[in-house]
Parts: sequence; structure tokens; C-alpha cells
Amino acid sequence: MSHRPDPTIKTRLLLRPVKSPIGTIRLGGINQGGFGIGRPPDPRRKLNCYGFTYIMNGAGLYADASTPETPVKKGDLIIFFPARPHQCCTRPGEYWDELWFECEGPAFDLMRKTGMISPDRPLHHTQESDQWFRRFFQIIPPVHLREKTPPQVIVSRFVAVLTELLAGGEAPEEMPAPAEDWLTQACEMLATHEGVKGLEPADVAQKLGFSYESFRKKFRQAVGFAPGRFHLDSRIDRAAALLHQGRHTIKEIAAQLDFCDEFYFSRCFKRRFGQSPRAFRRRVRGST
Repeated sequence: MSHRPDPTIKTRLLLRPVKSPIGTIRLGGINQGGFGIGRPPDPRRKLNCYGFTYIMNGAGLYADASTPETPVKKGDLIIFFPARPHQCCTRPGEYWDELWFECEGPAFDLMRKTGMISPDRPLHHTQESDQWFRRFFQIIPPVHLREKTPPQVIVSRFVAVLTELLAGGEAPEEMPAPAEDWLTQACEMLATHEGVKGLEPADVAQKLGFSYESFRKKFRQAVGFAPGRFHLDSRIDRAAALLHQGRHTIKEIAAQLDFCDEFYFSRCFKRRFGQSPRAFRRRVRGST
């Protein structure tokens, strides 16, 4: 039996589990331009742990043994329970972006025991979806701080954010990062993702209180390449997600991401992915 190609751009937030006495975050990541799991004719998925998916963009359907097919959309949190088959996917020809985690351990078992999470209520809608996405995304420290952060702190942050969301409160304004953690702030400001265009490196340097040359040298020393390269690669990664979704022409994507023309965009894209945008789209979507 032939399998449909998976167009998803998958970014892992964790290279290994975050294990602590209160619980474990086994996996975490961002899927862009995908169609979810369990879409017919594929079988429904069954996890051996808890799963949490936050829809960043797009819409689809959720169903399990006791929940009929129910629409889900941007801003919805879907909770999966161990050994409970489910589907959570887009409709045919549609795609979405999602942030997801798989977890296990005492903290999550307690949330279930006390009724804070329940298989009878797998779906939770939020307001201020962009802020909740940032809250979840920021749970995992950046690579240069990950080894310095105790695992129980990371897990407790996840449980705290999840508890706030389930309590129905509004997403609080994000706390500013410590002044010494300039690199985290720089990467966030440079990055382009859904609904947010990254700032130019010179603007980031000014906001952080550095001269551009000082910022460029510090960034290159910390990351291994210049902030301009980081900013460009982030735009190209966003372009790949848009190509997966198939809603825009290559010319439209180039303009949307502020490339001067389609030809320069194609050169930059080929440098990062080893093939032209047209070839990339044809490979993942089977279109010309």
C-alpha cells in the first residue's frame, strides 16, 4: 500500500527527554504545514503517555472513542491520554501548524486524578493564542541555557503554564528576559514565524543597547555565524512552511517575506535546502 508524502516541516525542541522526580517531558516540537495524525484512511494513533498539541495556525478535526468528530482551530489545546486511540488532523487538502509535547509522570497523573485534565474534556479553547504559544514555546530554555536549568524547573514551568490555561485565565504578559540573557532576546527578535516578521540585525542591536559591530561579533562568537545569516535562514524556514501549505505562489512568498525579487529568494532557498523552491514544493506536494 502506498503512503501519502508527509509535507510537514518538523522542528524538535528537545533532543533528549527532560526527566525529573515530578514528571518527564519526553518529546516536544513544532510541526509546520502538516496534516496531523490519524487522518483517514490512516488508523487512529494511540500514545503510551500524555500528549498536548497547541494549534498555532489552521483548522481541522478531533475525534476519539467518546468524542465525535469535533472542529478544532487556531488557539485550541488538545490533550491526548495514554492508551486512548484518537485522530487529530486537518481536512483533505488543508494543513496546519502545531506545537506539541509528550509527557508522563506524577504531576500529570495528579492533574488527571483531580479532574484538572480528563478524557471527557480533551479540547480547550484559548483567547490570545499568540501569547499562549509564546508561553509554551519559552518553557524549553534556549540551547545555551538548557544545561544550566534544572529539569524539575522546566517541568514545573510546563505544569504551571498548562494549569493557567486550563483555569481559563488570560495569557499574562511575558516577563522580560534577564538583562544578561541578551542572546535569547536577540534570537527571538531576529526570528520570523507565523504572524511575526523578524527585525533586521541593526534594529536588534539598537534595542539591546549594542553598537551593530559589537552585536555582530558577540552573536557570531555565541552562535557560530552572523545575526544576518540567522535572520535570513529564519525567513527561508518560514518560506519552506508556506511552500508546504501550498496556498501561495513562489512570487507571493518572496514578496511576503521581503525578498527583493523571486530570483534572489530562489538563490537563498537553494543555498539552505539544496534545491530550488519549485523543486522543493514538487517533492513535498507533488505539484508543479
